[in-house]
Amino acid sequence: MTSLDKPTEKMIVEAAHWLALLHDEAVTDRDCEAFDAWCKADPRHELAHTRMRALWSSLDELPAAPARVALKQAFAQPRPKATTRGAQVFGLLSVLFCGWFSLENWPLWFADQRTDVGERREVALADGSRVQLNSHSALDVKFDGQQRVVELLTGEMWVEVAKDAKRPFVVRTEQGTATALGTRYLVRRTDDGATVVTVLESVVAAKANGAEAIKVMAGQQTRLKDGQAQAPQAIGNAEPDAWTRGLLKVDDRPVSEVLQALAGYRRGLVRFDTQALQGMRVSGVFRLDDTDAALATLADNLPIKVEYFTDLLVVVKPL
Repeated sequence: MTSLDKPTEKMIVEAAHWLALLHDEAVTDRDCEAFDAWCKADPRHELAHTRMRALWSSLDELPAAPARVALKQAFAQPRPKATTRGAQVFGLLSVLFCGWFSLENWPLWFADQRTDVGERREVALADGSRVQLNSHSALDVKFDGQQRVVELLTGEMWVEVAKDAKRPFVVRTEQGTATALGTRYLVRRTDDGATVVTVLESVVAAKANGAEAIKVMAGQQTRLKDGQAQAPQAIGNAEPDAWTRGLLKVDDRPVSEVLQALAGYRRGLVRFDTQALQGMRVSGVFRLDDTDAALATLADNLPIKVEYFTDLLVVVKPL
């Protein structure tokens, strides 16, 4: 299965959310219709839901499983009717989400360097190069006498390369490679299976699998996907490395794009309808270590409402 066929992390959280709602005694016909529409919107949705159901069923095969016992005890506690659904969503999201990533993404737990959701970290490599990892990112380092290779497993990295004329510095993903020619640059893996290379200083040779390498100059970026490299595009006034300083800077961008960016720094799911928010645009600077404050700022300045159903589920909709 390729990365294009795999459910994204957002889809996995959504699947856990739907499973919780469908197991709630208060489930409505409207809930079921919305779930059917969600499944039909993308084949990966059905796959995520199927695996979530299998994961939940497998807990019954482990009589002593602490997570299963604790969850069932929590559901057995009497609570007001109004809070039942929220408690079930929270419990199922916690157990199923953790279980999924223990099985599906176990290689990430053994990566040489990794960050949690909302965490950023700077790492000094053995050759003197410096790397910063963005939220929920992971990489492996493979240095030898001929080359320096960093494999980006997930997420995004910033790198400032130390000079070494004998050993090229290469960042590798499933989509291709980005070879430094003495530089600072960013490499990001996207949810749709692409790799975005953004050059901040000097030049990078970007190469999609099976294609010729192209040169990307400072202030440009390219996208590698399906054996093709997009022609380098100017980044203009954008600051794609602002996250290394804990900031999200946007200039006249769609609010849905800003919400998607903020969601990458917050555990759980931020749900919104892109079509419903169409036409709303945002300019500003937001702190990534306080996404709730950023969401509150958006609600104060735009005709939108931010609702918190649990710590793991936030819904944003127009007024």
